[in-house]
Amino acid sequence: MKIDPPNNFSLRAKRLLAFAYTANASKNALPWPSVISLKQRLLAKGADIRALSFALFFVFIECAVAETHQYYEFRSQISITKLDIIDRWDLNLFTSENANLSSKNHDGVEPPVNIQNYFLAAPTYKFSPNLHFVFLGYIYQKTHPTFDNFINENRLFQQVVYSQNTNQGLLTHRLRFEQRFIHDVAPEQKFFGTRLRYQIGFLIPLQGKELNNGEFYLNIYNEFYFTLTGVKATVYNENWTYAGIGYQSKKYGRFEIGPLLQRVIVEKQHDVRHFNLLQLSWSYNF
Repeated sequence: MKIDPPNNFSLRAKRLLAFAYTANASKNALPWPSVISLKQRLLAKGADIRALSFALFFVFIECAVAETHQYYEFRSQISITKLDIIDRWDLNLFTSENANLSSKNHDGVEPPVNIQNYFLAAPTYKFSPNLHFVFLGYIYQKTHPTFDNFINENRLFQQVVYSQNTNQGLLTHRLRFEQRFIHDVAPEQKFFGTRLRYQIGFLIPLQGKELNNGEFYLNIYNEFYFTLTGVKATVYNENWTYAGIGYQSKKYGRFEIGPLLQRVIVEKQHDVRHFNLLQLSWSYNF
């Protein structure tokens, strides 16, 4: 028996659920509200989790956000890691840049072309193959760099990353604690704040149980942002969700592309902004 979803689901969410249900109907799929039974079925069927997790992922996004302001951007990022610079120590350098793709303005304010520049340096201590620490890392971020009212931000951070292999792929947990030194040029203001970030990610090989050179993979993650001290609209004020397709080459590292959805609460008066980005990534270890 098929059970219809609630009325408060959007049309797009209903279509995604219908697609997921139809794809599994021939395999005696269970009614969608039976979360525990669905979980058991997905664990038992490795192929199903790859198809259905993608649909359920977008259903969650569709139901969880309420539209206010929408922005469209392109994000490029590069991650380079020097392995074993000293025994058990790696050095990761990361940079990204956001560029605006839409001329749409809100409240008469034109969006900047170049949104944000970002640079990170992280000496990483490998306690074990599955547990890595950053005892002191550095981040520099410049927002609206081509405008007079740009914002400079310097951060120090500590981080722990734990990863584990599952039957479907690699599950990763990342916890980061940031100390933020923010300089708002116009008006001239300086702030200090702390923030906690938690990211859960899942990398799924698409051509076997392990990811090898010359193969494609699916990368999914969600990151929660919690502002602890300093200027804040609310404690849980930001969320990033990403799903991308990647390719691991033999000589040139990993190449990846996919949509990144950012939800940011700017003010308590329900000023929620949604940033829809197309993210292109390159990562290389040597």
